[in-house]
Amino acid sequence: MIKIINNVLTTKDCFSLYSALINANIWNLSKTSNENTLAGNFPGVNFIENNEIVLNDQYWIGYFNCLFDRINQKLTEQHNFTLNRKIRRIGLNAQNDNHYTEFHRDGDNNNYSIVGFFTPQWAEEWGGELNIEGKIIKYNPGDFVLFEENKLHKSQEIKKIPYWRTSVSYVIDK
Repeated sequence: MIKIINNVLTTKDCFSLYSALINANIWNLSKTSNENTLAGNFPGVNFIENNEIVLNDQYWIGYFNCLFDRINQKLTEQHNFTLNRKIRRIGLNAQNDNHYTEFHRDGDNNNYSIVGFFTPQWAEEWGGELNIEGKIIKYNPGDFVLFEENKLHKSQEIKKIPYWRTSVSYVIDK
C-alpha cells in the first residue's frame, strides 16, 4: 500500500517552513540511512525516536505534531483512510548532490511511514524522487507519502540543485 497525500502544505507554507528549518540550529551533520557506513552522510535531526523525545525542542515538536493532524485530515479527505495518533518517530533530512540515502526500512514492526517534501520549489530534472521498492514518486513540494515501514525505500540521486532537498519522516503505530 502506497498513498500519496497531495497538497498538505501550500507553496507559501513550504517557503516559510523551509526558511525556518534551514536557519534553525538543530541539525546533526552526520545522519545516514545505513548505520554500517559513514558514506553518504547528510544533515538531519530526530525529534522523537521509539516514542521517546530525543531533541526536546518544544516549538518543532509542537509544529510537527500539528502537521501530523493536518496530514491525517488530508489522508481522510483524499483516501478515506485515517491513522492512529501514535507517533513513534519524527525526523528531518536535508540533502543536496553530495548526499544520498541507501535503500533502508524504517522498521519491521508493521507500522506506517510517512515522508513529506518541504523544499518549496523543485524541478523534475533535479531528481530526488522517493523510490519505494522500485515505485518512483516525484518530489512535489507539500505532498506526503504513506507506506508500510518495512518497505525498502530511498531518495533517488539528486542532481546539482540550488536548494536543500528537505523532508520529514514519521513512523506511526498501526
